[in-house]
Amino acid sequence: MALELETFQERFGANSFRHRVALINLERYICGFHFIAVHGKPESKLIHSYTYHGSLKVDAAFALNVSRYYTNFLNIFPLWHRDHERAELMPNGAVRFYIPRDSTRQRQVIAYQQLHRPAETIRKCPKEQERSPELQRLFNDLFQQARPAGLHKKFQYEPSIELIEALRPEYQERLDSNFRHPDSFQLNGYSLAEFKAVYVGLLILSAIHEYICYPWDKPGQPIPESSLVMVRKRLQWISKLSSISGVPKTTCDMIVKDLTLRPENHSFTSLCITPFVPLDSHDDTLAVAPQFPLASAVDENALRQFSYTYPELFSGQNTQKEEGMRNLLRSANPGYRIDFSIPLPDGSTDIDVLIGDETNSTVVFAELKWLRKPYKPLERIEREKDLEKGGKQLELIRSYGKRYPSFLLERGKLSRDLTDYKQVHHILLVRDYWHWVEPKDSIAVLDFDEFLAQFKESTSLFELMTALLSYDWLPVEDRDFYVDYTTTSVNGAMIESALFHDGKHQQ
Repeated sequence: MALELETFQERFGANSFRHRVALINLERYICGFHFIAVHGKPESKLIHSYTYHGSLKVDAAFALNVSRYYTNFLNIFPLWHRDHERAELMPNGAVRFYIPRDSTRQRQVIAYQQLHRPAETIRKCPKEQERSPELQRLFNDLFQQARPAGLHKKFQYEPSIELIEALRPEYQERLDSNFRHPDSFQLNGYSLAEFKAVYVGLLILSAIHEYICYPWDKPGQPIPESSLVMVRKRLQWISKLSSISGVPKTTCDMIVKDLTLRPENHSFTSLCITPFVPLDSHDDTLAVAPQFPLASAVDENALRQFSYTYPELFSGQNTQKEEGMRNLLRSANPGYRIDFSIPLPDGSTDIDVLIGDETNSTVVFAELKWLRKPYKPLERIEREKDLEKGGKQLELIRSYGKRYPSFLLERGKLSRDLTDYKQVHHILLVRDYWHWVEPKDSIAVLDFDEFLAQFKESTSLFELMTALLSYDWLPVEDRDFYVDYTTTSVNGAMIESALFHDGKHQQ
């Protein structure tokens, strides 16, 4: 898996669209890990170290391809058994599973969530940060020390404290800017702040290893297959991460344990969620493919793992998500009057957000839903129920406003009756996951982050809502993405499922 990622990076560039899609797909092909853990031979007690043999690559590639194909079956059939997917028997004997709620807009929404977005905005590759001369010197010194004697000899090196400290600000800033939950959030005996500190250490070690293994500034260098995966004793990982992060070893121990893949559990494993892969049944030796933690959405993956492993604890802690969305809106644009958490007088529901623009005679009622991206197929059904619940709450608000248009005026929240405004919108603002819902009688669904980005720059609520409800910010099929049905075959069984590709379909 690491070799395939490195090959994509070599061909298409780091952080390119093809490279990101390859990582998203690869990190989910874990069913092979499960099969090996359950049916493979026990590890030899005579083995105390692990070495790479080129002959393993053929077997590993075969196992990866089987996992790749079988994963499509695992993603499709649970939803089909719940009558969520429509299927048709094709002339070639394959069963084609169609996109649920398939429509032009639904395809655009799916493509948007898969990052097939207009090239002039979202899909621009981030510019590689220029390294300072001092940081480049530290890297060069380490690279010279780490050069192996032969192409197939594993790299051996020990990064200096100076290099680690020089890299820390970059990865600390990355986590601080990407985390959307407070540092005080409590996990399994440690805080999110402690988790971040340890993960910064893991990212630093991964970045150093990535640099050592592939000098991108020298095209044509062979990929050092034997060194792509970092392998250390578990106690060595804990000691090193504790030293870098300043977090006590006992706490590091708990964090590494929660970040360790459980191959025997195939329900929610992923190399981006749990990057440490045990090479024995006692977790004494752990391997990390650095590409996965370097590209992972650490914030959401940490909470996803926590929610699966400790569901009751997670439910008790996970009460601040909508409040976080309100805080973002509260500070986004002081030019608008904005109120939060207004209960309806009949007690049926609350208005999460009320935004008014007297100048342009526009009012927006917003319901906030932070729906974690589904990882397991059946999670989609639960997310859709949450989406439906948000729509029903908006219906209650709209109905009450029609019956009692002056209730917000009487409470001092608006300057006039609702009937006196030219535009009144009821918007479901959803973060991370949604599906297309046709706008109807002033109710519509919008992506929260897209709304927030445009809201920050807005001076007219009327123009903002007109632009957002045009949905021109969604990708366009056969310009930004295209869809085809790809055949997957395992043991003679064939299925066809929709696959979204970047760009325009080539005839």
